[in-house]
Amino acid sequence: MMRLFTTRHKQSGSGLLLVVFIIVVVVGFVASVANRNQERISDQFIASVIGTRAELAARSAAQIELSRFYQTPSSGSCQSLSDQTVTLQGNGFFQCSASVSCVNVGQLDDSRNIFQLTSTGTCNVGDWQLQRVIQVGVRDDA
Repeated sequence: MMRLFTTRHKQSGSGLLLVVFIIVVVVGFVASVANRNQERISDQFIASVIGTRAELAARSAAQIELSRFYQTPSSGSCQSLSDQTVTLQGNGFFQCSASVSCVNVGQLDDSRNIFQLTSTGTCNVGDWQLQRVIQVGVRDDA
């Protein structure tokens, strides 16, 4: 009859410690990559929201100046050809401002003036500052 080897070997468990250490390192690396990815996505979302607010500030200022341009008597930046700051109010425009400038770009054959209205919306939130620029062509009806 054949005897099985029955003596005990001294087991220290160093292999188990090595496997646990490797698993901890791999899980830590994966968590670090996921955290970095989440931070990047969060920054993109913040930039998108603040950029949208800056664009809406620029569009609002351009619409206000267009309204001023066609009012009688007109009082907009195209008549004075100087930069104007438009004060925007409301919760959506908190920490945002807009400035408008107008340049006379020429005349048509029927002597009507053509202007280029440039509206710049700026939003400052914390360390973030984003700007959006809207340009509009305007024809004088006079």
